Amino acid sequence: AAASESPQAAAAAASESPQAGAAQHSQPAKASHVTATSEPAQHATPPLAATTPHAEAAPQGCPPTRKPYHVVMTAATGIYQEWQSRIAYYHYLKQKKAGGPCSDIGGFTRLFNSPSAAPDKLMDEIPTLVVKQLGHGSCDECDHGFIVMNRPWGAVQFVETEHFRNIPEEYLFFIETDHMMMRPPLNGATPEKPVGFGFYYMISTDPKLQPVVQKFLDPAIDIRTVDNVGPSPLLVHKAMLKRVARPWWDLSVKMKHDSDANHIFGWVLEMWGYSIAAASLGIRHSVKGMQIEPNAYAGTKDGFEKGYQIFHYTYGIEYRLNGSPQGFNTIGEWSLDKRHYGGAYPPPNLDPPPKQANPSTKWLHAAWNEAITEAGDTWPATNAMGTIGWRREGATADEIQKSALASAVVGSHWTWAGIKTLSFLPAGALKTPWGVGKWGIALRPKGLPACAPPGECLYIDFSGAAHHASFDLSAGTFLSTRVGDGEEVIGKRL
Repeated sequence: AAASESPQAAAAAASESPQAGAAQHSQPAKASHVTATSEPAQHATPPLAATTPHAEAAPQGCPPTRKPYHVVMTAATGIYQEWQSRIAYYHYLKQKKAGGPCSDIGGFTRLFNSPSAAPDKLMDEIPTLVVKQLGHGSCDECDHGFIVMNRPWGAVQFVETEHFRNIPEEYLFFIETDHMMMRPPLNGATPEKPVGFGFYYMISTDPKLQPVVQKFLDPAIDIRTVDNVGPSPLLVHKAMLKRVARPWWDLSVKMKHDSDANHIFGWVLEMWGYSIAAASLGIRHSVKGMQIEPNAYAGTKDGFEKGYQIFHYTYGIEYRLNGSPQGFNTIGEWSLDKRHYGGAYPPPNLDPPPKQANPSTKWLHAAWNEAITEAGDTWPATNAMGTIGWRREGATADEIQKSALASAVVGSHWTWAGIKTLSFLPAGALKTPWGVGKWGIALRPKGLPACAPPGECLYIDFSGAAHHASFDLSAGTFLSTRVGDGEEVIGKRL
């Protein structure tokens, strides 16, 4: 392998649960799944195959005001959304059981966007409707360089399926993979008025946003009728979703081709596509604070969960080990962030947050741990780090002096999978054939017995990848394990 290759290429060359309780009255023993095709950009076509969603018997003795809804979780391919989907489904089942037979929670569908509508390994675990994922590029059925375009595209396909027509509930509750139900939400929607969450960054009269909103809004429509909601979380009548799905998609595509909208709306462009399309159809929403999106600075109090239905873990939660927030736009000494697990499942038994952490942090930590533990042996083994060890700024001189391993390694030079030269420089600086990086003492790496005290390991981070290395100094070798996929590389001292 040549030094110009990536380190990955070089290495390759060298080397009674809530589920059970809820299933009795909510889901069949084996999750149903169907496949839908996409239709041409302007015309809907029938799906190739469809099955009838599981219909529940009408509960006896429930109030006549009960309005059950079907939970629809939009999802895409990849490990990142796979493990999130499993946690979300676990908490759906938990809250369905907690709500009892008269709660508004009905059945469940994972609306799964997949290339060529291919199934995945969760098909038998979570009730799923597969729709065709957009291709890459700028064609009629392409994502225009914005993967979230699959959400309106999936909705367009969804409303044309037999699966959609056979859903027994009249209402739908749209959630995302990083949403966890905290308690059974009541259905406050009506056939004429959906319920959405109010996003503070989607105010149509904001001076920065208003000119772009007006660009896509009929002049006869009052801009103040554009509600600050997106398509999730959203409680909506089935007929209304069918009415808005195509305009939502068409407007999102139109805005992606507009430089102003693309720049100003950015990563929430398709949310604006939904909001403006709904306003253009005369649809107004009941805007509610149904979800919480806290970080380490959130001023939550004990019992906060009674005021919300959804926990949206969109922000990383970053603390120092002494219990104070680490700061903004930085990784904490204690860190719980979904983005750490883009290539591997989070491990079980995540280390708890500091005692001084806010209640919402403690709730989220417990909710993840509970879902992972209940999954048992079906949760894949992983060597990904837990909540401690992600903050890796390079070893300081003091840290090096206090570590026997770091003191022995600083200033030394090694091979990486036979390739020269990996240099451990002072102040935690790392020089490699693939660019600079950082090194330091690894804190509590998961799944590596050699690193458990009194043993020591180092982290070796470069080229966008994190590694943990155990050293045999007498032999002049180290064994590196890449965080996430566990790929191993041998290094030798020069």
